[in-house]
Amino acid sequence: MLGGIQVSSQHNYYTDCKKGEYKLRNPQKYMPDIDPPVFKSSWEEKFFILCDVNPFVTLWGYEPFGISYYSPLYMRQSIYKPDIYLECKYQDGFVDRYLIEIKPDSYATIAKPPTPPKGGLTDPKKMARFQKKMAAFDRKNMDVLVNQAKWEAAMLWCKAQGVNWLVATEANMGDLFKQSTII
Repeated sequence: MLGGIQVSSQHNYYTDCKKGEYKLRNPQKYMPDIDPPVFKSSWEEKFFILCDVNPFVTLWGYEPFGISYYSPLYMRQSIYKPDIYLECKYQDGFVDRYLIEIKPDSYATIAKPPTPPKGGLTDPKKMARFQKKMAAFDRKNMDVLVNQAKWEAAMLWCKAQGVNWLVATEANMGDLFKQSTII
């Protein structure tokens, strides 16, 4: 039980991410004709709870549709499925629509390159460690570039549809993503 809501989950220790099927408390608010929500992290799980129990959220769905984007990794058109689409109806009757991606801030910003070892790269062991760090740096930054390409396509889609775009990170979601936060 999390926040009074039943969730069926397992912890994936290989990726250190919590994963599981989310059990809807208010299924009438979930978008029809899309698969039930399956969270891939504790952050997604908390966001699902927020969407499910918030009285202002009238409709929501997880990965409800695809948006075409050009992948800098594969150098071709690909499909991006944003995490959350939701609609909020406020007390004054105003309806606001949102498309939301849930990501750690580290996947949204370019990393700094690793520092070469002191004394240069003449020591083979130091050189090998530095090469591993550089390879990880390259992979991380390619992930960020792919995310930026996806998000640019999502922003254009949102602008055309009159939908608000948000990348939800620990930097802009306050305490929602803190380990101890229970909704």
